[in-house]
Amino acid sequence: MLQVGLSLPRCPGGAAAAFPMAEPAAGEDTGTGREVLGSSPVTIVVTSEADTWDIDTSSCRGCGHFVDWDKMPEPQGPAQIPRDVLGRPPKELKRLARDGCWARSHASRAWLYPRLIQRVSCRLVTPDALVYRDVAGRLFGKPSVSSHPLPEFLEGCPVPTYCLSPHGVTALKKILICVGALFPDITHSPLLPALAALLLHYSEDEAQCFESLSRLIASNAPHAAYIDQSFLAHQASCMTFGDLASKHCPAAHKLIAGAADNVLEVYSEWLSWLFPGLPFGYAVRVLDVFLLEGQKVLYRIALALLKQFRLSAAPAELQGSDVKVELQAFVRNIAEHVTVDKLLERAFGIRLFSRKEIWLLHMANRKALVERGITVVQRRFYTCCEGYEPTVLLIKTTEGEVCGAFLSSDWAERKKSGATSGFFGTGECFVFTVRPEAERYEWVLIKKPELAKAVPRSRQRSPSPAPESLLGSSRDSRSSSPNHLAVPSPQRRGRLSPFLAIRHFLLPSKTASMFMSGSRDGIVIGGGGGQALSLDASLLRGHTEHCETFDNPPLCQENFQVQLLEVWGFQNA
Repeated sequence: MLQVGLSLPRCPGGAAAAFPMAEPAAGEDTGTGREVLGSSPVTIVVTSEADTWDIDTSSCRGCGHFVDWDKMPEPQGPAQIPRDVLGRPPKELKRLARDGCWARSHASRAWLYPRLIQRVSCRLVTPDALVYRDVAGRLFGKPSVSSHPLPEFLEGCPVPTYCLSPHGVTALKKILICVGALFPDITHSPLLPALAALLLHYSEDEAQCFESLSRLIASNAPHAAYIDQSFLAHQASCMTFGDLASKHCPAAHKLIAGAADNVLEVYSEWLSWLFPGLPFGYAVRVLDVFLLEGQKVLYRIALALLKQFRLSAAPAELQGSDVKVELQAFVRNIAEHVTVDKLLERAFGIRLFSRKEIWLLHMANRKALVERGITVVQRRFYTCCEGYEPTVLLIKTTEGEVCGAFLSSDWAERKKSGATSGFFGTGECFVFTVRPEAERYEWVLIKKPELAKAVPRSRQRSPSPAPESLLGSSRDSRSSSPNHLAVPSPQRRGRLSPFLAIRHFLLPSKTASMFMSGSRDGIVIGGGGGQALSLDASLLRGHTEHCETFDNPPLCQENFQVQLLEVWGFQNA
């Protein structure tokens, strides 16, 4: 594919000039985005009229080669951007962005975005375009390496592609991989992939997009953060949005609280309402003001969406429905309810706290989370657990209940199921409660050996254990002390040994051997008719119920929130 670029004359001072572009002559082929992608650079005729510039978007050369122009929305009208726009006072610059001054031309954004981002105060040592070219060359310049894993911080985070072409999607992945390599401290950042995708629409090349993204990541402007980069920071922003919604949108807050079991769980997805929830035309208008005003803008837009949702949704219709799903559907179809100009007008009409006050509220929520023990990046569960066998999982809920599971197999076993989330493990596994009472629930076949038959030797996939190893002595399964866990002894007379894999038995039902399962969506322990323990991808919310594998009752409140999660691993010396 040929690379094309926007040609603008140079001012005496070295900056690109901004002038109206001549209209094409009658009968002249103006071209479309698709034609631009397959054409060579052409000479652009300019004139020096007045103090505004008007770029014909059909001839835009600065932001075309990553875009699928069939998906790209048309600009709103002729651009009327002041010639000295970058010299205007900050307040006026914000007003122009809020009014959609550069929403009328794709090329105007391509010219303005990198220049606005260059004004962002950031750390002294910040990777730039040259660094990207060097790192990308080393990472992707080796023909022998055909695949590259995406960075871990993307796990569980949406990666919207908006109007990018397949070539653009590939470029986006390369940029994110390089971000992961050069910013190893980023552990969780739902906003970052969406920002990278949006900026790539208006970037001359991958290196320019990377440099712009790097400056936003490395911003050190006081009280004006752009991108949360850890699980703790993201959770604090969710709590902060909940506080702001309660104060500034009381009617909408009351509606959500009345329809949802957990209003904070609804607010935990506030950022996804914007990215990737909003259509591209709305999302990029949010980006226009975000680059000038920081994260406070995102709170404003999300609050305006919440208010509009309240006006559009009848309380009776929400009863019994999934409020999170309803909100996502509403945001996805926002154009049916309010124009982007009206949405922004309402957002900036909210008398919000100052930037410093919001920052102080965010820090207070962050401190509260630390005190509750929520400080780690939950998605790294597998990374931390792999290589250990067995492991003990301990969960303390926000209600003070404590439960968990003894898990016999390495979590790396989940990879053998491929794309499916199959069950693995052995009969050693069991689940337990510690508080309010200490109980252990073993594999159901240990208590009911009559349910299984030994597999004939000719059908075994591994040497059969000696007959006596199938027997052991009977003993109360409860731990002798509530402060200690007892691993089942292999020498119990009259009972099946839990140290056997399920392949040693003919089982009446597969549900009797669903021990462990893990995927990107979360983890499951115990199955059949229900799940003894299940945790979502964030490891913040869980569910417990009776299951056939362990024949257990719910281990705590059926739907619970995790206050503290610990995993203890063991390795053979």
